[in-house]
Amino acid sequence: MNADPTPPVSDPDLHAWVDGQLPPGRAEAVAEWLLSHPEEARRVQAWQSQRLGLQALHRGVLEEPVPLALARATRPQRWRGMAQALVASVLLAIGFAGGSWWQSPDRSPAPMAQALPGFVQEARVAHVVYLPEKRHPVEVGAAEQAHLVQWLSRRLGAPLKAPLLQAQGFSLVGGRLLPGQQGEARAMFMYENTAGERITLHVSALNAAAAPEAAAFRFTRSGETETFYWIDQHLGYALSGNLPRETLAVLADASYQQLRP
Repeated sequence: MNADPTPPVSDPDLHAWVDGQLPPGRAEAVAEWLLSHPEEARRVQAWQSQRLGLQALHRGVLEEPVPLALARATRPQRWRGMAQALVASVLLAIGFAGGSWWQSPDRSPAPMAQALPGFVQEARVAHVVYLPEKRHPVEVGAAEQAHLVQWLSRRLGAPLKAPLLQAQGFSLVGGRLLPGQQGEARAMFMYENTAGERITLHVSALNAAAAPEAAAFRFTRSGETETFYWIDQHLGYALSGNLPRETLAVLADASYQQLRP
């Protein structure tokens, strides 16, 4: 009887994944495992939040120039860690990209092959973490929608909207603030229909200098989760749901029409 070639994911693996210390192949395997283990993904997100908070406390020190002698002494080891993390992130992006591209007839064709943006990875992990949450799926409920949108807009530094999707059968549950990969603020809005099915809209404020061009809808799938994402006015949007692609496409198009400038 042949043993499973993939070793089980342990706590040390998860901590190394958060710190970017896993080899590329193992990092990709752990990321895929997290998508099918929401409880563990929730733990990992808590660790990431703690890590970002600790980094923020000493951000000024971290951004100071490194003395030349110290830089020369540590360059080989430091570059090895940076290169390892960079390769892992690129492979994660490629590994997560699945399915086919999709665009509505009135939008320009999307490229057939492209690495998945980081904000889409963040959106999918957040979706997996908070989708099954019963008591605290959001920080601010729909009853305080005006406050929620104002708060998230201020934190992201961009005017946001919570699309109205009642015509498509989904009502706003509320939203929450999330951390990005580099400590940036992210916003998430959650919606639910009468059958208890949920979708999440993840919004990221992208760096104006590094943000990709505005793009048509793109589609990616991982397990049961479908995600449509697009970029507009330096904001990245990702709508995720465990729904048929055609259903989510209608919701994504309705959201896009309301969110466009």
